[in-house]
Amino acid sequence: MSLSFLKPRLTNVLLTLVIFSLPLLRERAVFPEGGYEIVYYRPIFLLTAYLQMQDFQPLFLMVGLLLVIYLAVSVVVAIVSKMSKKKGK
Repeated sequence: MSLSFLKPRLTNVLLTLVIFSLPLLRERAVFPEGGYEIVYYRPIFLLTAYLQMQDFQPLFLMVGLLLVIYLAVSVVVAIVSKMSKKKGK
């Protein structure tokens, strides 16, 4: 089994950064007086914030999320490129 599709290529890295910059994480904050507010976070912002605060457990969780997103993007790019090569022949 070849894992060459995991090599950092421009498309993989750019798509991963674009997806990682989207507001993916949601938190529902409850007010003491009642009611709530929904807040969306960008994982790239949380990654840098945890790095600055030196809070390592959530930092490693964000790095793990980044790796999972990169793996998914790499698989999709490999499938799409293989399908386009077959269609071109």
